[in-house]
Amino acid sequence: MSLYATRSLCPECLAVLPAEIKADDGGVVWMTRTCPEHGEIQTRVWPDAEHYQWLRSLAFPRVRPAAAAVHPSELPCPTGCGICHRHQRKPTLIEIEVTQRCNLHCPVCFMSAEADYTDVSLDELAGFYGAILAASGTETGVQLTGGEPTVRDDLPEIVALGRRLGFWGVEVNTNGLRIAQDPAYLSELVAAGCTGIYLQFDGVSAEPYRSIRGADLLAVKLRAIENCRAAGIQVVLAMTIVSGVNSLELGAVVDFALANVDVVAGLALQPAFTSGRFDAERSVELTMGDVIFMLEEQTNGLIQTTDIVPLGTSHPLCDTGTFLARVEAEGEVQHAFVPITRNLSRDEYRALYNPDSPQGSVFGDILVKQGLSPEGGLSLIIMNYMDAYSADLERFEECSMFVTMADGRLIPFCTYQLTDCAGQRVFLPWGMQTDEKGAVRWQR
Repeated sequence: MSLYATRSLCPECLAVLPAEIKADDGGVVWMTRTCPEHGEIQTRVWPDAEHYQWLRSLAFPRVRPAAAAVHPSELPCPTGCGICHRHQRKPTLIEIEVTQRCNLHCPVCFMSAEADYTDVSLDELAGFYGAILAASGTETGVQLTGGEPTVRDDLPEIVALGRRLGFWGVEVNTNGLRIAQDPAYLSELVAAGCTGIYLQFDGVSAEPYRSIRGADLLAVKLRAIENCRAAGIQVVLAMTIVSGVNSLELGAVVDFALANVDVVAGLALQPAFTSGRFDAERSVELTMGDVIFMLEEQTNGLIQTTDIVPLGTSHPLCDTGTFLARVEAEGEVQHAFVPITRNLSRDEYRALYNPDSPQGSVFGDILVKQGLSPEGGLSLIIMNYMDAYSADLERFEECSMFVTMADGRLIPFCTYQLTDCAGQRVFLPWGMQTDEKGAVRWQR
């Protein structure tokens, strides 16, 4: 059964192709398209057509980028980014890559962290911040990432630079190795004004880290969280989910987060995608829809399928979530958690929604508007990242999460990470260039 038409890509040559979204006889949703050169491509995009259509129906009105953010482009999507005139959503979270170096070599990483080469200078980073200011002002959340940003000794200065310029939120995206080993460094980040740690956290047992990160890092992650607790800085746990590796640990990770809400403010669930260096087999497509259904099963109904709703900041199939609010409970249990979306009508949600809220703050900001405190609760979001196999150009054009380029352009996250099936990038990070044969190499 055909559901609707869109535009997609050929994973081999990245040609833009008309695509059809349709449901098979079992209710599974597929995207199909045919490349004149490489033939038909079919991608499983959702496990249940009825649920898929329900989520699509919850789309929020689009808030376009400010005129200052738009860079005219005659190139088609997805190569004409920066933000182009076709883009439908304004930025609410923008990344700055401060380095391409890393102290790990994770098999699932979409960064090309291979060597030791020059970092972005502080003067250049001031220009990156300036580009964000010009495009969307200081209300946009900023995340410092890489590579691994904590390999830079001057990361506290980079954080302080952003705070001096007026950004209310400057978060560090990290694997946690350095902040686990060096509490003094973490204290410097906090003193500089870092507002949160976005910590890679792939499970509560050793095996996911061995498979996904190449080493047993569980003790490191737990020590990083303890150091953040001692330093007084909140943590968002970011779980990269690989089917058959850690997909059965979703419930356990939710339980862990709820047991540590004094320091863990959020949980971001990210089904693995294949852009960059990710080379896992694609025999099982894991989608946001799969994760939503898994959550109901693995949390024993604490989080129900209909509790997970679009965040409103971007396309409804790009990011969804809920907020588990802490409530008083009777008996021996002193408190319990309830998803605030369970009793939030569509009209109430739209009336309370703040279009300036970054992805992870949407429901916390709604609680504040209701006169309640998000303190002691947990924000839970699911990110449905795209690669060349799952690319939907309508979703590219509604992205609200961007990466800053050295020339001042802002590129939607999934577009920025996009590669063909051979790993050839469309947009090169700072410090990268190609040779005459098109192969990527690093500038030194």
